[in-house]
Amino acid sequence: MSIKKSLRILLIISSIIPVVLVSVIAHGLLTHRLISVQTDNLQKIAETNQSGLVALIETQRTEVSLLSIHDEIQSLVRISNQTDNYSPDAVNKLLTIRKNSYKDCEIMTLYNFDREIIASSNPSIIGFDGASNISLSYMFATKNFAVGVSGIKPYVFNSTKKHTIEIGYPILEQNSDSETILGYLISTLGLSYFEDFLSSISIGETGYGILLDKDGTVIYHPVQELIGNNIHADRLSSIVDDYNKGLIPSSGKFEYFHDSSNRVYGYCVIPELDWVLLVKQDISELRSLTSIILSLLIFICAVLLIFIIIFAHSLTKRFTAPIIALRDAMKTASDGNLTVQSNIKSKNELGELSKNFNKMLHIIKTNYEDLASMHEELLSNEEQLRTNYDHIEYLAYHDTLTNLPNKLAFLDYVNAALISSPRASKSHAVYFVDLDNFKTVNDTLGHEYGDSLLIKTAQILTSIMGENGMLARAGGDEFLIFKENISSKEEAVAFASEMIDCFRNPLNLGDEVVYVSMSIGIAVYPENGLSPNALIKNADIAMYKSKDTGKNKFTIFDSKMEEELNRNTLIVEVLRNAIDNKEVYIQYQPLIELETTTVIGYEALMRIRSERLGSITPEEFIPIAEESGLIIELSSWLLKEVCNFNKELIDMGIPPRPVSVNISSIQINRPGFISLLREVLEETGLPPQYLELEITESSLVSSIMDATELLNTLQELGVKVSLDDFGTGYSSLNYLTKMPINTLKIDKSFIDNICYSEKDSQIAKSIIQLAHSLNIKVVAEGVEYENQLALLKEQKCDIIQGFIYSGPLHAPALIDMIRKA
Repeated sequence: MSIKKSLRILLIISSIIPVVLVSVIAHGLLTHRLISVQTDNLQKIAETNQSGLVALIETQRTEVSLLSIHDEIQSLVRISNQTDNYSPDAVNKLLTIRKNSYKDCEIMTLYNFDREIIASSNPSIIGFDGASNISLSYMFATKNFAVGVSGIKPYVFNSTKKHTIEIGYPILEQNSDSETILGYLISTLGLSYFEDFLSSISIGETGYGILLDKDGTVIYHPVQELIGNNIHADRLSSIVDDYNKGLIPSSGKFEYFHDSSNRVYGYCVIPELDWVLLVKQDISELRSLTSIILSLLIFICAVLLIFIIIFAHSLTKRFTAPIIALRDAMKTASDGNLTVQSNIKSKNELGELSKNFNKMLHIIKTNYEDLASMHEELLSNEEQLRTNYDHIEYLAYHDTLTNLPNKLAFLDYVNAALISSPRASKSHAVYFVDLDNFKTVNDTLGHEYGDSLLIKTAQILTSIMGENGMLARAGGDEFLIFKENISSKEEAVAFASEMIDCFRNPLNLGDEVVYVSMSIGIAVYPENGLSPNALIKNADIAMYKSKDTGKNKFTIFDSKMEEELNRNTLIVEVLRNAIDNKEVYIQYQPLIELETTTVIGYEALMRIRSERLGSITPEEFIPIAEESGLIIELSSWLLKEVCNFNKELIDMGIPPRPVSVNISSIQINRPGFISLLREVLEETGLPPQYLELEITESSLVSSIMDATELLNTLQELGVKVSLDDFGTGYSSLNYLTKMPINTLKIDKSFIDNICYSEKDSQIAKSIIQLAHSLNIKVVAEGVEYENQLALLKEQKCDIIQGFIYSGPLHAPALIDMIRKA
């Protein structure tokens, strides 16, 4: 047997045995791990969805509780408790509207203290006695809300039977210190209310969720016929009882044989309702996944075997090929051909043998080959130098990707055209073109697609250029166009419009289709510049104006654009040195408690007064500070100054009050913000409870979970949190129910029209009632008139801020106001 064949067989055997062993061990470990991980996953799914169920019930309970304090319902209950002469029509209508707002709400029923139905979304049942209703008895005994206390109840409407639960709330006397029950309000809710939420629990082909009450009655099951029936499995129906007895934790997992199938279950108990959410999956399905893994491992072994055979063949060829090559070279040389070479590159004994063999032949024909080689090298160098010179000259004036002229060539061309045409005789136009959202193509599809897009764009622009002018690539996704001898600005605008129209249809980039738009700036010679650089600069300014005003458009340069750009640049310079130049200062606007008309706090407002620009409004300098990043330094300075000032007031013997500070979303999302806040409080010595941070809704909308973690950290630190401009952004109950908020500020836009717009008045009233139900203080911003103040007093707003009491004050004026009060 040859060396080549023996080596190949040895490599195959020594490689395949470890692969098979590893595959068998990996299959066993993966099977065990998969079942363990999936069982843990079922428990986590049950725990996660338990929170969602509690939120669904809490939403309904909140709705019923808010409805129970409605003035018309309160009034009807009082009258019905005193006399039989009352009209329930208005309340019937109110209850019908509430019922219709939730498709799963079957009926809304109002009872008086004697448990007689006095109003309902179904007026035909008015007058019925509810003395036997368990929910009413529970609320009478506990004076607390009742959710599903009477269990699952059938409800028949239009010959259709539905399973329901009752959510009740006692109607308490609102203007009394004692909790006197006037009546009861019950919402009968169909169990289909949970269907949309629980039907989303799906794991594989056999995994789904089941909701049971404490007696094992099915509240939800994917099989509708089982809802309302008792589940025939002692282990499953006794989970709530076992939890209440302390035998099992509130959530867990177990394996159980049920319905002729061995299954794994994850469960989570809802203690407030005595319900349990089960998530199950058949073990047979999990084991079927391991069979797929086994098949995959067999396939991998087969593929590896093929690769091992190929590798063994390649490796043996690599080691035997040099020996065969050296043998053939020696045979050729022995036949008299001295030009033969042994090309063995191995760094071993065979390589050394090959080198010595070549040196031997080289000595024989060295003189002739040296002369021939020198001649060929001279010819090759001459040709290479000529080629390199032409290539360098081309690169100096062209873009290598699109083969368009570059900016240097564009400047030479425009300069020559301007020199050859007198200023008053001809007009020209320079276009600065920038692709919109080009970075998105690079980030999502890759740079190769970005390059293809630039090449395609260059081809389209070249096709519409015409003869008089030049198209060049300025760099990145920017292009420059020079149109010579235009007749008017209208012609320049028409060409820009033509460019935009050419890109309205999508572009094919190989196997991808992308939509492209462009922002164009136009500078016309001689009105907008007399030199190439001036025209390009002004076209660039106009292009950025197109981007700032919506993109996918063109803009002709106007001198006001340059003035605006110059002013923004000056504002950045002012902001950069405002602290050192003492051009930034603070004013304080008092917060007045309506009940006592006393100053209970004040908001710190940053102001800028520059020697060069005069007073700059916050509406102008705050966005520029955020865009430039200078808001970080300014906000840090503001925090430190405000905390120092408030500590000085306390040291002066003035009763302590919290000071509010607006915090930019850029500052609060910056790493290390909490550490900065701690340092400021420690350095100034201000107790944390006398600092309140005002945060806008837009700062919280990106991630409620992240925002909740941040606000909890602030609360643990002792700092208060105020939600600013509420109602103008993404207003949601989530902010108020899930986030630790101390104060809610109603935006001035609602307060301005609160006396003239019924809609704004109702919104303000609803916000105040909702906040109070959650123990959140309410501040009304921008109160300027007596009628606004009177209406806010009527709606029980807590705190007022506005010119009706005081505008922003300098520190000494604020101190005088507090001392006089």
